[in-house]
Amino acid sequence: PIHQLALRSVIYSSALSWAVHQPAPDDPSLTVLDENLSNLAHGHIGITAAQSLADAFIASSFNGNPIVSLTRIISPASYGRVMLRLLAPFAEFPLHSSLYGVEETRSINENTKEITAECLLAEGAAIGKYDSSGAEKTWNVASELLMDTSTLDFMDSGHFRDIFHGLKDEREQWWTFQYEPHHEDILMRVVCLILSSARSDGQIIETRDEISRLCAMQTIKALFIPTAMVASDYGVPMDGTFVDWLLNNVSIHDQVSLQSLYTFVKTMMRISNLIHRLTTLESSLNLVTKESAVWTHSCSVTLNASLDVIANISSCLPPEMSREMPELPTLWSMAFQTSMKGYLWDDALQACISNPLEERKKENLKRFILGMIDAEAMGKLIAMSLTVVGEEIFPSTDPDVMDDDTDSFEPNNNTRESRCIDLFEMASNIIQEAAFENSTLDRFGDNRPNYWGCLYALYASRGNWKEAARAMHMCATVSSSIVKIPSSDRPELLSKEASEKLIRDITLSTQTCAHALSLVEDPACRYLISGSQASSTPSSIFQRDANDIGAIQVLTEDHVQWLASHAIALQRLNMDDLSPDSIATILKASSLELIDVLARLGYYDQAIAIALERSALSEGRPGGIDLFDDALKHILRKYLVPAAIHTCSNSESFDDGETDSSPRPTISQIRQSSHTCIRSMHNSLQYGVSSNSTNSMCWQENRHSDISVRTSMAMDLVQQYATIYANSCHGLSNSVARAFLISTGGELDLPIWLKNLCMFGNTEGVDSSSTGGLFAQHRVSGVENSRNAADPAGLIRVFMEFGRLEDACDIVIDVLSSKNYEASSNRLPEKGNIDYVPYDLIDTLWNTIEAVASSDV
Repeated sequence: PIHQLALRSVIYSSALSWAVHQPAPDDPSLTVLDENLSNLAHGHIGITAAQSLADAFIASSFNGNPIVSLTRIISPASYGRVMLRLLAPFAEFPLHSSLYGVEETRSINENTKEITAECLLAEGAAIGKYDSSGAEKTWNVASELLMDTSTLDFMDSGHFRDIFHGLKDEREQWWTFQYEPHHEDILMRVVCLILSSARSDGQIIETRDEISRLCAMQTIKALFIPTAMVASDYGVPMDGTFVDWLLNNVSIHDQVSLQSLYTFVKTMMRISNLIHRLTTLESSLNLVTKESAVWTHSCSVTLNASLDVIANISSCLPPEMSREMPELPTLWSMAFQTSMKGYLWDDALQACISNPLEERKKENLKRFILGMIDAEAMGKLIAMSLTVVGEEIFPSTDPDVMDDDTDSFEPNNNTRESRCIDLFEMASNIIQEAAFENSTLDRFGDNRPNYWGCLYALYASRGNWKEAARAMHMCATVSSSIVKIPSSDRPELLSKEASEKLIRDITLSTQTCAHALSLVEDPACRYLISGSQASSTPSSIFQRDANDIGAIQVLTEDHVQWLASHAIALQRLNMDDLSPDSIATILKASSLELIDVLARLGYYDQAIAIALERSALSEGRPGGIDLFDDALKHILRKYLVPAAIHTCSNSESFDDGETDSSPRPTISQIRQSSHTCIRSMHNSLQYGVSSNSTNSMCWQENRHSDISVRTSMAMDLVQQYATIYANSCHGLSNSVARAFLISTGGELDLPIWLKNLCMFGNTEGVDSSSTGGLFAQHRVSGVENSRNAADPAGLIRVFMEFGRLEDACDIVIDVLSSKNYEASSNRLPEKGNIDYVPYDLIDTLWNTIEAVASSDV
């Protein structure tokens, strides 16, 4: 019945409370519980004793049935929790030395604490989901039980230095030696000889587990195995004679006693026990999930335990021994890993730079930097003081450690000396290396951190805008080179979503690069070396276009700005439905190809912007042709003028020639191009017409339809471009006039504004001091390298080419009848201030008219 079970539990609790306080009748120094548990557990230690006691308790609860055991009535999951209750008296009331010797009692108590701590850790992991406060206290108690370093306080380390140097035997890299399997048995015999020789009864009271852990230490192996092999070479038997021989060898300055050697071994054994228990504590973190409320606290407790073990090893051993122990770098690595698990970034950095091994220090620093980025803790990394470290990792003020002649200590092993490390430089190199490794096609689709952006943020936080700009330039360069042009046997490998992400990354990178470079304080330093860090990356569109311009190795601010405009154009092209499906085809397009495609699809503003910046980067005029002039004439002649007179629909696809139901350019595209043109006109203080011009209505029938509106707006845009760029682009007006006549077959008259522009030029802003004859060249004030767009002779030749002789004659008449009424003293013929029609042109026109007249007759 349940009331009987409840009564039994109450009676047991009361009896347990009485037993832990009532002195034993035979020995008042013990409690009743101590005496009874000691008798029950006699001959058993550790978990065996715990199992025996638990089985005895369970059996007594079931009327003394010995068949029933603990594992048969409880599940393995709750085993630790039940064991915790049963072993709690062991931790609170340890065994006393009156029953056993001092060493035996201490060993039993340490084993009991270890078992109790393991149960507490299991208990803390179980209750951490609903009782974080209780779990934290449980972890604290378990850590105190496991990491009890008070046993090291009683060790006399007076002769440890002599013992260490004697066993080291002037070996430089004493921790390395050729190890063979049979050496393990030799080491075990050596340790057992030392432990047994120091006791009068010759007994070994240490457990086999403790001896095995001691022999597993690399320090013990490196010190005793070579010494034992030397003794074997000298024929020293492995008995008490060996111990005497060993004492003579280690007695360098003073005679080392057997007790000192025994104390040295016992100290190393207790250090091995501490390391073992620390490993137990660290492995218990696997019982706690990262989502648990006690995860960070558990990691913090484990970290503090690691630091305590390191501090105790450093305090109880000679400095020259402790800092060269192979176990010390392992302990620092354990502290580093625990800090990383708990996101204890400051502690992780300190553990990383405190590691005495340079290789492991650099490896951990790489894991630290990338771990913070993966954990989205870039803000914390930026806030850290990443300075030069390494000068005082191993400070030593012990006069015994210092050399007698130089008053300074020099480590024997040069490979373990502390070197200076620039944490900021190393962090930036680590991030850049990770960025290159992850900027590959097979890793592009993965959800990986933006290492290039992190590198930019790191440099920007220190105000190093030039390096920040270089990071973004490398991001764009590497991103654009990870795709290949598809072929029939090699299809496109990137999906539409991945392509859009790639083009967004390139666009954002180039824009950020241009902005960062503009923030460089010294204008003379606003440049990037394209081959300095990019030499190991594949060729990209940016590098290829730079070579097209003239093998540019230094990227100026203008060139970086052009790359930004280029990337924006690529993004707009990629978003268009008529653009190529392959992102590689878009990225590998040259500047001239991109200008043509953008104009074909109606993005006139982007095409002209690319042409302007492309021309600004070119030195001189290759072949006597300005790149912008040629590109602008091509855009107007082939695409915009035909759209303005509605003779074609520019809806052809870039790659296959298919058509779309939406003609190009669209009304929104024309409006956007017009607004961009007006902004550039105001920024450069040039003169032109606005987008509300209706001059096209004088020659085109006004039909209220979408086609009519689109045609009218396209005509206004042609007028804007022709007027604004007439003075800077030589021959633009006549080129537009020729395009109109070609598109209409020479049947329609030119718009009035275009005819006036060809005859008289853009007179707004013309420098009055240079105004002369209509056939003279004039400069526009405030515009460098400008010339008046007036070229009536050129227009006459265009009309003659299309057989419009009457229009050609009208131009001659208009030119000669347009008088300039300036004072004659201001009109100097030697400056071109004359009104005339070139003789050869008049002769050609006259001969052509006669030929036509005679043929008509």
